[in-house]
Amino acid sequence: MSHLPISRLLEALVYAPVGLAVQLRDDVPAMVAKGRAEVENRIRVARWVGEMTVQYGKQAIEQRLAPHSPQPVASEAPAAPPAAPVPAEPFHGYAALSAAEIVPMLAQVPHAELHLVRDYEAATRARRTVLARVDALLGA
Repeated sequence: MSHLPISRLLEALVYAPVGLAVQLRDDVPAMVAKGRAEVENRIRVARWVGEMTVQYGKQAIEQRLAPHSPQPVASEAPAAPPAAPVPAEPFHGYAALSAAEIVPMLAQVPHAELHLVRDYEAATRARRTVLARVDALLGA
């Protein structure tokens, strides 16, 4: 009978802590990598949202402060239509990423910002895989 309580005590005081230490040794690097990736992704999205906010705010201020020019006088040759401005990168380094790198990241982008990604991608490289994934996430 005395063997059973000693066995339980040995399990609780020796084997359980050793098992926990082994489990932590195996799992901590994976948890750190997963946590780092999540934090970096959220920082990237937050930075992108901030950059887009500043860009659109700057454009709105410039439009309000720009002097209104009088109506142009008709000329003999029709003027070429102005080129549409290219939106800013959704986040720093976006243009350097391949479609294979961008597509998995799109699931982490908030729904409201997916339109901005789509606008930028359509105005620049127009990669079908990126545009298709954005459309799928937007439910288009």
